[in-house]
Amino acid sequence: MRFLITGLLLLQTIASFGVDFTKLSRDEPITTAYPANFKCYVDVSLFLNATDAYTGSIFLRVSYIIGNDTLNDNLKVNGSFNNVIKQVFLDENERLTVIIHLNNGETEVIDGIEGSLRIVRNPEFQPTDDQGKSTFLSGVWKSDQTPLFRVAIKDSVSQLFRLKLTMNENYEFDKFYFKMKVISPSAGILMLQRVVNVNDRPALEMRKKTFSVDIEEVDLSAPGTYYFQVMQNMTGIRVNGIDRIDYEIVPQ
Repeated sequence: MRFLITGLLLLQTIASFGVDFTKLSRDEPITTAYPANFKCYVDVSLFLNATDAYTGSIFLRVSYIIGNDTLNDNLKVNGSFNNVIKQVFLDENERLTVIIHLNNGETEVIDGIEGSLRIVRNPEFQPTDDQGKSTFLSGVWKSDQTPLFRVAIKDSVSQLFRLKLTMNENYEFDKFYFKMKVISPSAGILMLQRVVNVNDRPALEMRKKTFSVDIEEVDLSAPGTYYFQVMQNMTGIRVNGIDRIDYEIVPQ
């Protein structure tokens, strides 16, 4: 009996949630959900074989709903596909819902395919030291992840701090809002707010891009240690489409 109970608990711990499907539609989405009973990392996996059903490229809109946050990814499949499409960290009692819509412009339904959508906890996943600090898992920046950069200045040369944000094709807003807490040996504590104009064209550009933001309020000419803490200031808890944050020190 003890072994039976242990086995059932193990199965419950690593249980996956998923659905099999034979068609993709723009109006009838594929969906599955994963309830997290404790803090964990989960893998969202997609298997799709459409080699006998469709000859062109298949475009998918994949939505990940966690609480009030909705994260959207665009995926292109040619023929067949079998891979993890997203890794997500869930807090205790959070629920991840994944929804897949067909996103081909002139095709309503693709039938006669083999497909499977799965969400499974990954107990062996260990994030790198940078992930969650300056590099974000699957491009998802959670509000409680606040990168902190420590800069030691030895020479009295006029310099400034340049923040660099790398975004991927899944960032879907025109602007990005963030704030910074700066501790300076000469100016004390400063709270700054910034807006990055990600897109200034009529249509969103789905491409990877890097933006640089100079923090001109802080002159790094005084020797000492400076601290720069970066916080995303969007409406949701999670922001999708940001790969990493970095910095460089440049002459002023």
